[in-house]
Amino acid sequence: MRVLHLLDHAALRQTEYARRTFALLGTLRAQGVQTVQLTAPSAARQAEHMPDGWHVYRTPAPAGLRYWPRRWRPLAGCAALALRLRQVARLTRPDLIHVHAPGSHALAAWPAARLERLPLLLEAERRDRPVLTRLERAVFKGADAVAAATPELRTALRAGGLDGQRIAVLPAAADLPGVQHARTGPAGLEGAPLLAYAGDLEACEGIDLLLEALAVLRASRPALRLLVAGGGARGAVLEQRADIPALRGHVVFTGTLAARRAADLLPRADIVVFPALPGRLPSSRQLLNAMAQGCAVVASDLACHRELILHGHSGILFRAGSRASLVEALAGLLEEPCRLRPLGAAAAAFIAAQRSWTATAARYRRLYAQILTDAVK
Repeated sequence: MRVLHLLDHAALRQTEYARRTFALLGTLRAQGVQTVQLTAPSAARQAEHMPDGWHVYRTPAPAGLRYWPRRWRPLAGCAALALRLRQVARLTRPDLIHVHAPGSHALAAWPAARLERLPLLLEAERRDRPVLTRLERAVFKGADAVAAATPELRTALRAGGLDGQRIAVLPAAADLPGVQHARTGPAGLEGAPLLAYAGDLEACEGIDLLLEALAVLRASRPALRLLVAGGGARGAVLEQRADIPALRGHVVFTGTLAARRAADLLPRADIVVFPALPGRLPSSRQLLNAMAQGCAVVASDLACHRELILHGHSGILFRAGSRASLVEALAGLLEEPCRLRPLGAAAAAFIAAQRSWTATAARYRRLYAQILTDAVK
């Protein structure tokens, strides 16, 4: 089986997108799937980085693109990508085409796939409210299959007019292998309970709720600390909020951390908290990484968190948006620290069995086989 993977130009830079994409492709190769890689054009001149052992076909940007009217540039890039995709398909003779995010590349892939008579798999972007234009909806409807990362995303796509029969749920994998660290707190905080948060600092992620809960908990646990690994425009605002008597000196903001640095830091906390608010469709990436690293986690009871955590076994869930429920969940674990290690071990075991790159690649491989079987009927 040979699959042509259409990737964003970000795959040629040192980005999280590139690291995750090549982790999937490498695992697919290990499972016997031959892969061909093609990147979309980039209007900007950016330094490229390619992992050892990989060959990637590139799509040159149309000549003089910066002189084109701005509204025509996407159309020119789409046409260049469609032509290059047909060229690479004729050269490599794949069995099917897999279009990775962003979904806008599907506009170029669909006509090329139809002209070359190749099955087409489209990767749906993870958005809070997936909204497809009329043209995008037509392209996605014409695909042989659509891959969604969560059941919630599949439901949103169905509501947007896509045929539910064509949408397969392929959950995301943890970025890093499951390596449990011996817990050693940051220097100077030995013996002091430590909470941690990793992710965006937007209000919808619940970081304000976590600061409120910390202020309540410190009334009875004055040594309690919080480590916030995240960045964004609200960083300065949150630092001001933490500069009150109940929190001053007990909240540390690290700024945005690379996934590997965060994965090294989070297991050193007693509890890692994911307090996203209702109505939010958060990324589960940091939660997956924390669980893979054997962390004891507390998370709001959103559907995407319930999908990963068995309450009381591999983590603790609390009522989303409720400060009282969050305080109760954290206080219960802080009073019984003997529960932390079993929770982390169960979380790591779940990720190893269900959300590793090996498991994710196997799901894609089975979907490829199903698409090819349906194509010959």
